[in-house]
Amino acid sequence: FFRKSSPPPPRPPPHFTTSPLMKKKKKTDETPLTAREAALRVLERTGVNTPVQSLLDTKLTGGLFSRQDAALTTELVYGYLRSEIRLSWLLSLFMKAPEKLPPAMKTMIGMAAYELLYLDRIPAHASVSAAVDAVRGRFGQGLSRVANGVLRSLIRLMETEDPKQPAFYASRIADPLDRLSVFHSVPRWILELWIAGYGREKAEAFAQAVSVVPHPCVRVNTARDEWETLRDILCREGDPVAISGVRFAPGTQPEYLRDYLRQGRISFHGAGSQLVLEALDAPHWEGPVWDACAGRGGKTLALMELGVPVLAASDTYQPRLRGLRDDARRLVITPPPLFCASAAEPALRGEPGTILLDVPCSGLGTLSRHPDLRVLRTPGQVADLVALQRRILDAVWPLLPSGGRLAYITCTMNPAENEGQIAAFLERTPGASLEIQWQSVPDAFGSDLMFGAVVRKK
Repeated sequence: FFRKSSPPPPRPPPHFTTSPLMKKKKKTDETPLTAREAALRVLERTGVNTPVQSLLDTKLTGGLFSRQDAALTTELVYGYLRSEIRLSWLLSLFMKAPEKLPPAMKTMIGMAAYELLYLDRIPAHASVSAAVDAVRGRFGQGLSRVANGVLRSLIRLMETEDPKQPAFYASRIADPLDRLSVFHSVPRWILELWIAGYGREKAEAFAQAVSVVPHPCVRVNTARDEWETLRDILCREGDPVAISGVRFAPGTQPEYLRDYLRQGRISFHGAGSQLVLEALDAPHWEGPVWDACAGRGGKTLALMELGVPVLAASDTYQPRLRGLRDDARRLVITPPPLFCASAAEPALRGEPGTILLDVPCSGLGTLSRHPDLRVLRTPGQVADLVALQRRILDAVWPLLPSGGRLAYITCTMNPAENEGQIAAFLERTPGASLEIQWQSVPDAFGSDLMFGAVVRKK
């Protein structure tokens, strides 16, 4: 195996020294941001091709936040993004010309509206006061009066009606698709894609499933002794999922999970990803397995925990592979050979018995966990991803021996990327036969909506 990477920069000569004047002065007087200020800064940068989790990690690292403020910042960011379309529509009821207001001001008011609607522990006067002060500080007294009036109007509305119920929108939005889009905060183009591919009933089920707060899920390390006992202990607080997973209601996961995480006894791993491995009968895949789109390696390590031999894992982004290596060491598992390359241009030595393709996809099944995709994803990107998936399938197929299997997985709901992609591959590929095809069922736990298929080479 080999790694595609740039050569390291040349080292300075031995006599080179760094002058104190050349060193960057370290800040010692940084003032911690409030949770709302930090959330606003993250939201202002959302939509410029940077995942919101990376933005949050940047803001929350460095010890400037208490645990409570970090939790509130995360809640405000994810909650606002998960309900942004609904919040914007609600607030527009009380604005004469919302398109003329500064975007940052609308975000400030929207965050306050999210608090009023969903965060019962924060007093209404505190939410309004914080938003009005923030608008005044950036945009002046005049616009702060506008913010105050809008939020006070929302409070009065909430005293007589419930904007969290479907009936509120049924009487105000005539177009059924617009109403569905506003209530579940799902962009209309995504709903149209789902309706065209699956019908209206399933589209509504998808919209509801991606609009709830996702339940955290762990995977118990089956390579460790007495893993069944540990899982039984965890199931006193949560519910079993797939082969070795346990799912918890938001905010109910026990504190001692941190200890088991450090000990390598568990990993955080989404329920959807665990369910698709179970549905595709991963414990019985013929090895060795090449995970050709490994990402951070959750599925790679899950296979290794189950005793499935892994030939190699590869990805296009080296930091993800470093994370895979570090997680393997934490789990007391010898990391598999790793290399950085695109599966569309295979750089593998060796003959895999199974190739796992958790391909790059539109991620429309992860809108609950990645609500920023509602802003970032576009129809044009979806078309490009469909073409990339086709290239990957055609590129890796020749590496399989006769009798070998290809496991194809996505975390999206889109026929062109899922069953349509597999059907087209089977049609153009002699000797390929479908063994398993599976699609997850929407649930009330915010689990990623997954698709999987296993194709065998005759």
